[in-house]
Amino acid sequence: MKDDLEKMHPASRRKFLKLMGMALAAPAVPAALRFAANDMVGQAYAEESALNKATYLVELNLRDQWDHGHLFVAPGLATKGDLRRGERGRQAAIFYRPEELTKGSTGVYLTPESKLLAPHLDSIAMIDCCELSMGAIHGHESANALRSPGRDYKSGAGRMAMFKNDPVANFPAGCEAFYSSTPTPASLHNYVQKQMDPTLRNGIAFKGISRSIHTGYHFAAGLPSAELDRIQSRAALFEAFPESVEDLDVVPTAKEAEIFARILNRADPRFLRARRHPDKAVDGHIAAISEAQTLLHNGAKKIIRMPLSVEEEAYWKQGIPDGPKNVKAQIWEQMAWAYKLISNRLTASVALEFDYVDVHDERTPAQMATETKQAAISLCRMIEQLKKAGIYDRTLIAIYTTDGSRSPAAGSAGNEGKNTIILAGGMIKGGYYGDIRTAGNDGDGHKYVYHAPDPVTGVAGEGRTDDEGRVPGSAVWRTVMKALKIDDSVCAKFPDVASAKPLPYLLKA
Repeated sequence: MKDDLEKMHPASRRKFLKLMGMALAAPAVPAALRFAANDMVGQAYAEESALNKATYLVELNLRDQWDHGHLFVAPGLATKGDLRRGERGRQAAIFYRPEELTKGSTGVYLTPESKLLAPHLDSIAMIDCCELSMGAIHGHESANALRSPGRDYKSGAGRMAMFKNDPVANFPAGCEAFYSSTPTPASLHNYVQKQMDPTLRNGIAFKGISRSIHTGYHFAAGLPSAELDRIQSRAALFEAFPESVEDLDVVPTAKEAEIFARILNRADPRFLRARRHPDKAVDGHIAAISEAQTLLHNGAKKIIRMPLSVEEEAYWKQGIPDGPKNVKAQIWEQMAWAYKLISNRLTASVALEFDYVDVHDERTPAQMATETKQAAISLCRMIEQLKKAGIYDRTLIAIYTTDGSRSPAAGSAGNEGKNTIILAGGMIKGGYYGDIRTAGNDGDGHKYVYHAPDPVTGVAGEGRTDDEGRVPGSAVWRTVMKALKIDDSVCAKFPDVASAKPLPYLLKA
C-alpha cells in the first residue's frame, strides 16, 4: 500500500490523503474501514491530511440586550412556584409556570418554544453568569469580554484598535472605541485553519444587523491574513460565492479509487477481529469495498448555490418569526447560508450578526417568545443538518449576547444581570451551568442572586447579588479554542488569555 503512495508525486499524495480523509469521515463508512485504512496508510501519512484536524465554527452574535431566559430556564427560577412574573421592574420575565416546563435529559428546563431542542441536549450548553458587558450605553458593546478577553477603553500594553474594520454611523455611541490584544473567535479560527490548509478560502463575517448604528467587532489582533472578509448584504454574499459545480468524485481518477480499495482490501477479517470489531461489520466490509470504489469515482456532479431554493427556504424558515423589517437577512437565512458554506467547505469560519429589537425597560411575553423561537429553532435546524452532513462532531456553534442582558429595572442605564454564552457541537457536554435564584422580594419583583458555575465541576457555586464572581471571559474564550482543537501554544501568545484555563465541564473527553 505504501508503495502505491510513494509512487505518487508529493502534491498528488497530499491531495489524495486529504480526499481519503474526507471519504473516511463520511457517515456511511463503517468504523472498521476507517480503522483499517488508517492502519494501512500509517500515522505519518494520516498527519498529512488537513481534514484530519479540520474544524468548523459558526459564531452567532446577537445584539440589543438579547435574553435567552426562555431557551434554557435557570433552575432556580424554573422551579419557584411563587415567582413574581411580569415584564417590568424587578419582576421575572419567565412566563411559564413550573408545570408548563419540560425537564430535558441533561436536567435543563425547556419552554414550549425551546422544547424542540430536546433530542440534541447532550451537546448544547448554556451559561448565563458570565463576565458582564461594559458598554457605556446600557451595556451596548460590539466587543464583549467573552469574545475578546481583556478588551479595554485604553490602548497600549499590546492592545490595538478593534473598531477600524467595522465602522458604524454614529461611532462611538453604542459601538465604542475598544482596544484588545486577543483575537475574536472566528478570526483566530480562520487563521489556524488556513495555516493547516493554505488552499482554504478566507472566512467571512456577515454584517447582518439591521441598524447602521450597531455592529459586531471582528478582530485578528495583528495575525497575518486572519481578518475575516466583511460581507455587507445578501447580494454581496451571492457575488462572493457564485454558483459552482462540484465533482462528487471523492478522488479524481479511477486509478486513485483503485488504490483506496486496495487499502481496504488489506484489512482482512483476522485483522479486524483482532481489533474487536463485531462479526457483522467484519463480514460485510469486503462487500462494501467494491461499492466504495464506485462511489469514490463515478463522474457525479453537485451544483452549489448560495440562494436558498424553495425547499430549503421552507425548511429553515418554518415557525421562526421575522426580525426587523429593515434587517439585512433573517436569522434563519443567515444560519442556512452558514451551513452551506461550511458543509461544502467553501470556508471553515463564519461569523453572523443579528438583532431583533432594542430592549430597554421591559421584557414582554411576545419579545421573549420571538427571541426564543428565533434562536432555538435556528439552532435546532443547524444541528440537524450538521449531523446529516457528518460534520457535527467537528463543528462548534457559539452564540454570544454581545450586549449582555440587564433586568428591565435598569431601564436605559446599568450593566447588571446576565451575559449568556451558548455552545453547541459534538465536542460539547450539554447542560445549564450555574443558576439564578431569588433572595427575597424587591418592590413588585425580587432580588436576584447569580450563582456562577464552579470552574472545574460546573456545579452552581456561591450566589452573589453584585457583578463580581462571574465566569471570566478568558475561561470561556479558552474553552471555545479547546473545542476547536486550537493548540494551547497558539492561545498562550495572547497575554490576556495566556494563563486562563478551559472549563472542563463543558467539554466531552
